[in-house]
Order: sequence, then structure tokens, then C-alpha cells
Amino acid sequence: MKKLALFLFMFLFLVGCGKTDKQLDMVAAKEAIEKSLNGMVAIPDSTLTDAYGLDLNNMDEWTFKQNEEGDLYAIIKTSKKTNVKNEMKDYFAKVKDFNASYSPKRLEILENRLEKELGNYLIYIIAENSDSIYNDILDTMK
Repeated sequence: MKKLALFLFMFLFLVGCGKTDKQLDMVAAKEAIEKSLNGMVAIPDSTLTDAYGLDLNNMDEWTFKQNEEGDLYAIIKTSKKTNVKNEMKDYFAKVKDFNASYSPKRLEILENRLEKELGNYLIYIIAENSDSIYNDILDTMK
């Protein structure tokens, strides 16, 4: 009996009770973000590479969008996280330089941007309510 109980315990431990990790659905994540942020427009790939110096070859899938109020988000699927994270630091420094006329409050929001990892995804959100928006993304994964 003890052996059976031990076997069942080990089996459930190794299998994880049938629970599977949910993956981020890029479309659902974008929809969740854009419920909170209005007027989001895609940043063209040519701008990402030419003006901001991003190497899109380091990314498997990506979306970068912004609006006229200065809100911005990026969702990037990559297996080269370290490379992309370093590029994104440079990217945000250039965003700050290009938008030096932002109000002090907008610059503070940029500096305090949300940066998160979900599996192979990197998520960046520049908005006043970035934590709430991120929670909306997590809700799409339930």
C-alpha cells in the first residue's frame, strides 16, 4: 500500500496533476492592451531598424505600437532574450532622445516602464496604467 501511495505521489508530482502552462496569445495580448490604450498605431519595421537600430533577426515575432499621447507597447517573442533586452535598453534611450519635448510626467512614465518576461516573450508597456494593462494580459492566459 505504501508503495502504491508513493508511486501515485511521484506520478502526480512529475506529471503536475495534468496542469499545463498556458502560452501567451499575441493577438489576445494586443487586444487586452488596446482596450486600455486608444489610437495605437504600428511602428513600421523600417523605423525599428533604421531609426532605432533594432536587429529584427533576433526576434521570432514582434509588435511595436504607439499613440499620439506617448503610450507605447512592444511584445516580442525571442529565443535570444539577452540580445533583445540589450537592444531594447538602447531603443528606449533613443525614444527618450527623440521625444525630449515630453512633459516631465511623460518622461517619468517612460523611465518607469513595465518590462516583463512571459516564457519566450518580452513585454514592454509605457503607460500610466501599465501594471493594470499587464494584469489584463495575464487574464487572457487563464
